[in-house]
Formats: sequence, C-alpha cells, structure tokens
Amino acid sequence: MRRKAKRIEFTQLRTDAEKFLYDNSLMNSSEYDREIKDLFQELQVHQIELEMQNDELRLTNIELESQRGKFSSIYNLAPVGYFILDHAGVIKDVNDTGTKMLETGKAKIIGKRLQSFITEENSDNFYRFFLKILKSDNIQRCNLEFRALNGQLFHAEVGGVSRLVANVPAECYIALIDITERMQGELELAEIKERLELSLKASLAGTWELDLNTMNFFLDESSQRICNMPEGGFTGSLNDFLQLIHPDDTDEVAQRFRSSLNDHTEIDVTCRFKKPDNKECHTVIRGHLISVNQPRPRFVGIILDITEKTRMERSSSQLRDDYQKKIASAMINTEENERKRISESLHDSVSQLLYGVKIQLDQLERASPISSNIKAIKKLLDQAIEETRNISFELAPSILTDFGLSATIEELVKRLSSKDLKISVTIKGLFKRMDLLLETNIYRIIQELVNNCMKHSGASQIHIHISKDKLIEIIVQDNGKGFNAREQEKSASGSGLSSIKNRLRIYNGTINIESEPGKGTTVKVKLNEAPQSEI
Repeated sequence: MRRKAKRIEFTQLRTDAEKFLYDNSLMNSSEYDREIKDLFQELQVHQIELEMQNDELRLTNIELESQRGKFSSIYNLAPVGYFILDHAGVIKDVNDTGTKMLETGKAKIIGKRLQSFITEENSDNFYRFFLKILKSDNIQRCNLEFRALNGQLFHAEVGGVSRLVANVPAECYIALIDITERMQGELELAEIKERLELSLKASLAGTWELDLNTMNFFLDESSQRICNMPEGGFTGSLNDFLQLIHPDDTDEVAQRFRSSLNDHTEIDVTCRFKKPDNKECHTVIRGHLISVNQPRPRFVGIILDITEKTRMERSSSQLRDDYQKKIASAMINTEENERKRISESLHDSVSQLLYGVKIQLDQLERASPISSNIKAIKKLLDQAIEETRNISFELAPSILTDFGLSATIEELVKRLSSKDLKISVTIKGLFKRMDLLLETNIYRIIQELVNNCMKHSGASQIHIHISKDKLIEIIVQDNGKGFNAREQEKSASGSGLSSIKNRLRIYNGTINIESEPGKGTTVKVKLNEAPQSEI
C-alpha cells in the first residue's frame, strides 16, 4: 500500500511539473522559479527514497534466496518422499528421497504418472485416493504398495492434498513415508502373538495384566476360562480378582502381590480357584514389572493351570507311598515270621532239651544225695529255662495270638517290671479283638519304646497308655533323664525308631517325641485301625 501511494504521489508531481513547464504564463515569474525549486527538491527526495527502496528490495531478494536454499535443502534431505503432480497425476517434480525410493534418477521419473510405480493390486486404491484429492481441499491418506524400477517392492503411507487456483486443482502434493519395516514388524508381531496364543492354549495358560496407575486387573480369554469367569470377560480391580481365588489361599496371594508391588520383584505363587462343581482348579501365578520408568507402569504375567499336573503328582505320590507301605509290610511280615520260627524253635527244641536235663537231674537227686555242684547246675538250668521263655515271648508271644493285645501288654509289663523299675499300663477302648497284624505292630511299637526307656533313660517309672476311639493312641511316658528332642531330630535316627516309623507308615501313623534334659520323655503315637490304602 505504501509503494502504491508513493507511485500516485510521484505521478501527481510529474503532472504538476509538466504543467509548469508548458504554462508560458508562469515561465518568467518568480513564482515559477519557486515552484521549479520545490519540484526539484521533491524529486531529489523521491530519488533517495527510491534508492532506499531498491536496497530494501535487494536485501529482501537475498533473504528469499536464502530461504529458498533452506527450503530446497529440507525438501531434498527430508526422510519423506515428496512428489508434485499435475491434475492428471503426472509427476512434475520429486525430491531426492522420492528418487531413492523408486531406485532411479529424476530424469526417469518426471513426466511419468505416479500410478505407473504402484502395483496392480493397489492401482484401484490409488485411483480412488487421487480422486479424493482432486475433489477436496483436505489432506487424504492411504497405504499403498509401490514397485521401484529395479523391481523392489515397498509399502508406503501416502498423504496428499491439492492446490486450487480459481477453485480448479492446479497441482497435487504427495508425501510418501516408507513403512515396509514397520509392516514387517507388525506381521512378525502378529505371528509371534499367534504362536504365543497357541502355546498358551496348548500349555493350559493365560495372561494377565495389572495397571499400576489405575490398579485395574485384566485377564485374557484363556485366563478367564482357567479362573472360571462367566462369559463377557473380566475387567476389575486387584481386589475383585482376589475374590475369585479359593478362600484358603486368598490371604497368601494378596500378601505376595503386596510384596511384589512394594519391592518391584517378581511374583510366583501357587493357589486354587473355586469351581461351580465344588472341584478346585490348581494354578501357578507368575509375573514381573514392566516399564517402571514409563507413564504406564504395569505388572504382566501368566496363569498356568496345573490341576492335572497336581493330580498326577498326588497319584504318583500315593502310588509311591503304597509301594513303600507294601515293602514295609512285606519286611515286617518277613521279620515276624522269622521271629515266630525262632520262637517256636526255642520253645519246641531248646526249651524241651532243658526240661529233659532238669528231669534227669531231679531223678538223680531222688536216687541219691547230690553235691552242691549239681544244685548250682539246677539253679543255672532254671535260669536258662526262664530266659528261654522270655526270649521266646519277646520274639513271638503266643499269648498275642490266643488272647489278644491287652493280655499281651499286661504280660509284657509283668515280665519287664522289677524292684528298680516300675512299669504300669492303662488300656481304654480295646473291647474287641483287632486285626492280628495290627495288634502285632502295636505290640512291637510299645516293646521298642519300653526297651529304649530301659536302655537309655535311667528311669524308675514307665507308664503305658493305650486308647482306641477314631484313632488308636499310644503314650509311653518315663521319668528318666530326658534329652534334647530338637537336636535328636537333626541327627540320624536309630534302627529302633526307624522300625517304628516303618510300621506307622502302613497305617498313616504319626509319632511325636517330647523331651528335655532332666524332665523325662513322652512319646505319643497315633495310627489308623486300617492300613491307609484301605481307608
């Protein structure tokens, strides 16, 4: 506007000057000289202004050249391929990145239609895309596959807009961003995700995620199925998820999650989920922290269904226990049979021979007086007969077979009691005979415990308590010197205790030893009436 005003002012001055020059009436007047002088001065001022404007235009031109150079550098060095097309789609210009994408020079690109570099499968998509550009002044976008002149294929994200002149498209500006690597990455990611889903499905596992900003808990379809979720999925808080867990395991799982969240450590916990048929789903929950320094830190992990594995482990453990029980039972039966054989041999052979010798000595005593040596022999012979009876009783008491456990224990107490050791017994609930093998095992357990008291405790009193209700309970208590039970548990067990445990294993029994130095010892044994495999 300023330049236009100056031009008008200069034109007016020129008109006034011409008027004065050609007006003869003023040629010789002083007014004419004054006007000429003013006009000349005005022209000088305008000349200076024109020179200043010329300098200003020159500086502006230099600045425009500089900006054009910058734009040219940006245009050619940009990582995006830029194409300028006419309204027919013919390439008018292209930057260096665009030529590199098409693997050729500008000379082989300019003047050709951009559509000729697009694969046949994407040709129709480009046509519709280009029509949208021509009909709208908004930016249009699409993804297309291109073929360079060397035959190399690449995928590009294409954006375009048209420049309108008098509402008619004059030029179209197209930008190409190579997304080949991104698409390959997305394809690989999709394949990995598919393989992961197949692996999780095959391994009976699912995934979970806990958003630490919102504390929302997400489960995938596999996890929802494992956790017995209703159709429609699960999106709730961590507390909502904990409510799905078996009540007996909820507190432990909650504590593990709290510890992992506070310490940013991995979580690995075994728990059960409730099932509508009152069955339990055994699972392992594992996870770790991701993006601790990111705006959206979260815990991610898997839920692994180990129900079948747990069942198989239990079954295997049961089979192993049954096998060990059978071995223990076979060993005990073999041992008892051998004891019985030796006992019968002592009773039928050795004892009979001793009785025969005693009878001969008695006859000799009645026939004639005998010396003191013979009397001593008779005394030793009586002791041998008594010892043989005791050994035979300890090996396999026939009273156990004939009269049962109660009578056998009472006989044991009577045989082992002495003036230095008082043994007492209390029996409750044994009104009926039990299985002979069970009675034999109970007798052997009590016999072993009493023998241990006699050998090691130095006790003067031993009390045996036997009761039978739902379980059979045996308590053997002495007032001996006692020992450190905890230290004894750490050391290797003796053969006697090992024998007791083998017998208890058959009946799912337990043994508990309570003892302290100077306070005596109490041994508590509990076992079932029937072997475990029969319960």
